[in-house]
Amino acid sequence: MPAFPEDVPATAGPIFEEPEYSILRQKVDLDVDFADRSLKGSTEITVQPLVKDLKHIKLHSRQCKPTSIQVGGITAKWNYDDPYKRSRMPDTSGVRQHEMLKSRIDKSLRPGPTPELVVILPTKLKIQELQADAVAEIIPDRAGGAQKSENDAAAAAEGAAAQIAQSGSAFAPIKVFIEFEVECFRDGIHWIGYSDGDRRYPYMYSKVEPWAGNSSCIFPCVDDVTSRCSWDISIRCAKTLGDAFSRPQQQETDGEAGQDVAMTNAEPEDKYLIDLSDEEAAMELAIVCIGESVDDSVDSEDTSRHTASFSLTQPVAARHVGFAIGPFEHVDLSSNRESEQEERLGQSAIKIHGYCLPGKSKDLQNTCFPMASAMDDMGIKYGSFPFSSYQMLFVDDFIYDTVAVAGLSVCSAHLLFPKEVIEPMYVNSKTLIRTLANQWMGVNVIAKEATDEWVVAGIAGFMTDVYLKELCGNNEFRWQQKVASEKVYDLDVDRPSIRNLGELLHYDQSIRDFIDVKSALVLFILDRRLMKASGSTGVQRIINKVFLNAKTGGLVNGEVSTADFQRICERLGHNKLESFFRQWVFNSGCPIFYVTQRFNKKKLVVEMTIVQKQLERITKPAFKPSNFMREIKEHVDEVWAPEANPVFTGPMTIRIHEADGTPYEHIVEIKEATTRLEIPYNTKYKRLKRSRRQKERQVGEGATGEGGDDALLYCLGGILDSEEDKRDWNLVDWTKEDEDKMGQEHYEWIRMDADFEWIGKMHLVMPLYMYISQLQQDRDIAAQYESMRYLLGSNPHHVNLTILVRTLMDAKYFWGIREMAAEGLAVCAKDRLVDIGQFHLLKAFREMFCIEGTNMPKSNDFSDRRNFVLQCAIPRAMAKLRNAEGKVPMAIRKFFIDLLKFNDNSNNQMNDGDATYSDNHYIATLMNCLSDALIASHRERQAAYSFNFGEDEPMEEENNPDADFEIVAIAQIERHRRIDEWESSYQNIYSITALECLQRLTKAGIVSDKTQEVMKYVRGGNADNVRLAAWRCLSEIGMLRKMKAMRYMLHCLSEDPSPKFRHRLLVVFGEALGHIALGDPEPERIAPLPAADGLVLEQEASNEARRLAAVRKSTPEGALVALKSSLQGEQVFGDSLWYAATSPDMTLDEVAAFCDVAALVFEPANSLKLRLNLPKMWRCENLAQGKVKFTAHEPYRQKPSTPLDLQQWEKMEDLGLRYTGRVAAGVVQKKQQQTTEAALKLKIARPEAPVGQLNGDMPPPSAITPSTEKPGFRISLGGGTKRKNSVDLGGRAGSPKVPKISRQQSPAAALASTSKKSKASPARRSSTPSTKGSIGKVKPSRVVVLNLGLNSALAHEILCVPPRPAALARKPSATQASRSITPLSPHPAVFSPSIMTPTNGANFFGGGSAFASPPQAMNMGGFRSYDPVPVATSPMDTTPPVDAKQEVAAESPEDYDDEMPLAMLAKSQPQERAEVKEQEMAPPAAPPVPKPKFTLKLGRKPSQPAPQ
Repeated sequence: MPAFPEDVPATAGPIFEEPEYSILRQKVDLDVDFADRSLKGSTEITVQPLVKDLKHIKLHSRQCKPTSIQVGGITAKWNYDDPYKRSRMPDTSGVRQHEMLKSRIDKSLRPGPTPELVVILPTKLKIQELQADAVAEIIPDRAGGAQKSENDAAAAAEGAAAQIAQSGSAFAPIKVFIEFEVECFRDGIHWIGYSDGDRRYPYMYSKVEPWAGNSSCIFPCVDDVTSRCSWDISIRCAKTLGDAFSRPQQQETDGEAGQDVAMTNAEPEDKYLIDLSDEEAAMELAIVCIGESVDDSVDSEDTSRHTASFSLTQPVAARHVGFAIGPFEHVDLSSNRESEQEERLGQSAIKIHGYCLPGKSKDLQNTCFPMASAMDDMGIKYGSFPFSSYQMLFVDDFIYDTVAVAGLSVCSAHLLFPKEVIEPMYVNSKTLIRTLANQWMGVNVIAKEATDEWVVAGIAGFMTDVYLKELCGNNEFRWQQKVASEKVYDLDVDRPSIRNLGELLHYDQSIRDFIDVKSALVLFILDRRLMKASGSTGVQRIINKVFLNAKTGGLVNGEVSTADFQRICERLGHNKLESFFRQWVFNSGCPIFYVTQRFNKKKLVVEMTIVQKQLERITKPAFKPSNFMREIKEHVDEVWAPEANPVFTGPMTIRIHEADGTPYEHIVEIKEATTRLEIPYNTKYKRLKRSRRQKERQVGEGATGEGGDDALLYCLGGILDSEEDKRDWNLVDWTKEDEDKMGQEHYEWIRMDADFEWIGKMHLVMPLYMYISQLQQDRDIAAQYESMRYLLGSNPHHVNLTILVRTLMDAKYFWGIREMAAEGLAVCAKDRLVDIGQFHLLKAFREMFCIEGTNMPKSNDFSDRRNFVLQCAIPRAMAKLRNAEGKVPMAIRKFFIDLLKFNDNSNNQMNDGDATYSDNHYIATLMNCLSDALIASHRERQAAYSFNFGEDEPMEEENNPDADFEIVAIAQIERHRRIDEWESSYQNIYSITALECLQRLTKAGIVSDKTQEVMKYVRGGNADNVRLAAWRCLSEIGMLRKMKAMRYMLHCLSEDPSPKFRHRLLVVFGEALGHIALGDPEPERIAPLPAADGLVLEQEASNEARRLAAVRKSTPEGALVALKSSLQGEQVFGDSLWYAATSPDMTLDEVAAFCDVAALVFEPANSLKLRLNLPKMWRCENLAQGKVKFTAHEPYRQKPSTPLDLQQWEKMEDLGLRYTGRVAAGVVQKKQQQTTEAALKLKIARPEAPVGQLNGDMPPPSAITPSTEKPGFRISLGGGTKRKNSVDLGGRAGSPKVPKISRQQSPAAALASTSKKSKASPARRSSTPSTKGSIGKVKPSRVVVLNLGLNSALAHEILCVPPRPAALARKPSATQASRSITPLSPHPAVFSPSIMTPTNGANFFGGGSAFASPPQAMNMGGFRSYDPVPVATSPMDTTPPVDAKQEVAAESPEDYDDEMPLAMLAKSQPQERAEVKEQEMAPPAAPPVPKPKFTLKLGRKPSQPAPQ
């Protein structure tokens, strides 16, 4: 019974820390006020510390406000954070604040909410450490409650004492006493009979759920499934309904006391707060609660109230606590137990009590009839019932069908059915038996973690199936298992494993339904394998061991895990099951077997090949509105299915019925994807085939086969064999050729997986007549089911129809097989066989349910449930018949109307004769069949255009050939809808069916818009199931695409008091969103036939439209995009959704659901506009005698009087808020400091060339600014005679001089300097293009003097930085924009003459270009030039200098601000950069660059005047 560890992060994953305390016992006292729908009370929690330094106790307490807390008798402090208060949003908030709202309540959502109440232990409280002998006084109270005998309690106490001894020490328990009150219930308790127009009896009940978080809405507790303790509960309430709602007596006012009071005749309604008759006011309020009733006393202060006390010694979790108060009728369900069983059980017989509202006791007695038998059967097989008694409570507005708590099952009143109704008998009985099994597995034994929920669901389902096998028979059991197997195969595609699905149970109810079905089926096939392996140990024995371990302490805290269950199975089964659990529990999917077989005459063996092809499966449940929200939630939370299992392994039983009729079983082991077998053949003599005619002749002569061979060969389907029957029924038998072919076969048929040990699909290649032999001769329902599935998928043939009609008419077949045969007659009746199938179905129905020789139906007789099933199955099959035009034959449609019109239920008496069986479900079936037939047969002739020129013939008008018949048919459906308004059918099934038919007919275009009629059913006051059906009808016909209808739906969602209606309507809302996201599918209409001599115009959607439609209907991403595009701009939808999300009546889970929907459509907003009142000025007035009066007056204060300090200003900066008011001096200094730092960072971030860029990694140089100042220092770049000539930057003669640059001074030149030897390059131009004699001459190297604007110390520091030769290998960065003016190619002829280069069009290794661009000013060496740079001079330079100011072009970088980053400068010429980049990619890469030699001469030269 661990509690929460200290300081667990909310976002942390599973934290395996030792608990600091546990709960031993909790006592709850509740005082319920019916009139105010409020509750107050107190609770005493006995806490067992597990550590010495316990500081806090964390409890769940939602919406129940603590008023006083004491720990060990000392008043304690506490911190309380109510999530319902956190969910309140400002009035200015909108739907884009959905993320903010979700984050506020996220910690309190299912499945594991965090504690809201933290009790701080007083410092005066000392935790006492106990000795070993004192531990025994605590342990019996802690562990003995789970035991039935003193010996077991002593054993458990010894085990617990040993466990505490191992921990080192034990501490004395402490008691926490909390007083609380709940003024308004949004969750936890549901009140019925209070709202206007609600004529039901007033009562209340706790909304127990399969999740944690419900009980903590009523009283503080540790609401976690793993924290279990014993309970004492006392409930104080009024004794009768009249006492609960009586008006308080009027007390004396401030007027004169003793004055006369006028006597009036008070009306009855004045006595009570609600409308109650005297009979209703006298009804006693019964209290139904968990545990055993120990006391019921009248309140000494108020005799109209009483207190009932209950005690539960069995430790259970808080979520397994439940109670209800109301005028319930009590029904003793133990009276259904037979007298012999009662005597045999004696005192050990468990009492079963049923509670329901007045007037429902007979329905409860009929619905719960098998519960006593189920209780006794499970008690014998799985041990005694865990609790002292069992109670069943049926209430309205309950979200779930059933929820099991400690010794009490809260059930929905929707499950109750009278004895006249037989349709829901099996389903509802299975649901109630399942909730009884949950008392053993689910309340007594719980899952250790969420991933272990499959164990609990599987064991409870297995217990239910085993009892139903005894109750309904083996055939029903095998049939239901086969149907469940097919369902699992269809659904288990691209889904997580059943183990991982345990963490997703709160996503959707369909996930829990899938786990319930598959987990029970997995245990069923495990039982089959274990029984075959050991012969005695099955799952039933394993379940007994689990319960025994839970009782004796083998399962700590009664928690079972997957590992525990697997270990018990392996220990008792004496077999390793790792492979089985890996395939069926830890993985998902089902195997698909393709089996081929042939008989080898030489070897006398059957050669068989079994191939697994589950990896090729592409079928998956369609992405449709019904599963839209589940798929989207899994997509948003990134829930992925594991990879499909390529190979399933395990034993398989193959049964071969050989020629002599003897079945031989062979057990093979499947280990690989492809398994090849050679199965020996046992029959040595060939069996003589006898035709049916020979058998009939022998039977006519009175001869019968010996040894039961005939019974084996012709046990089923041996009817309608006479010649007269064949003529009357139009039957045919096998031809002579077919019989000869069958006679040559060496075996009758082969049965794969004969013992039902696999869940999957089996495709066995076998002739049709072998499947028919299996259908007629194999008594196993699963084998007959497989034969029928093959027949339904085979090619249509007259012999098939003959076999199917004989199966339908043979009463020895199971009802499910006969139902499939009726469906098969419609499916196989195609093309030329339609008339035969129609004839067989009509004749079968007439033979069984009509007056002989007519279509007039007999009076209904449902005394045999099989007749009722077939009477509904045959019309459903008829509705699937299609003629050559794709229509349902007119004879069938008229037959449906006759059945509805002439239905007679007057003589459908029950066996006792005091009641009549209900035909509501039969009539509803006929209504559905008629509507389906109308939809399939509806045709509208399209407009045809005649080409008879010169004749003025009008265009043919659209008409419907069946319009008159459709009017008559729809009138029949409307008639039964109106009947339901005057005399209600069972659960208004007529109205619900009529609405479903209306929806389908409207979508097919048969019925015009009936929105106004449907809207009448969605109003409050109608039955909830009818309102839901009407809303679903509006959703299907597309009305909820209109925002007004959507707004009304969201209004109903937020305002309706019924939690069940809100839950179901929320599902319809999700389906409506699915329709909007996926788009409505096109109606399946058969193309109409064109008129004679006419032309029908058809228009298809474009390929792009079809592609978009396919994407949105097949992928969650496309659906989300379509949903967002459709609803994002709808302001009405956003406002209505936010209104529902912020409704004060919504539960937290409903609020979270609305937030999830908003997150799919609207982008979250990180800001919220607040509206605050400005403060006023205060006036102070001295009133003397120590009294001062403060008065607020205008004007409003618009500036704060106190400046904002540094800490608050920093918080606002972190939140991104802007403050314009007064600030403290520290804030001013902080701002100045930030401004200075920002300026410094900006200065550092300027595109100054680092020293490392001197070696070819420098950014684009800035323009040179000539200066007349003296040079700072001299840099001599040279290497003797190896130095190349400087290159003239001039582009044409007569242009002004530009600064010179050597090839080693440019990054691009370094790339191009190592090219291989090639053809001689043309002569170079000199630095003075105007001097002709200088062309082609090589001048000696000279010293270049640069003025960098730096002092000598800084220049020396820069030049001392070592070079970075690896700069060429670095990736280009944003600062390397120089590539736009430094080409990398060593071949100048490749370049376009318009490209700008550092040499103004002339490459370092090539001649100049005649089309050179204007020169670009350069910054020598990559340094930023802040001051004018003097022109370099040399003694060897005889060319007169030219004024450098004339070099500055309009496009030079000097036109930009000096503070502009170089990257932005590069962006100013995008076209030029693009051209250069394109040319740079053309030439090959340059060879490595040789290391240049540098000669640095630092020193000052004599000042020289600037050149003129």
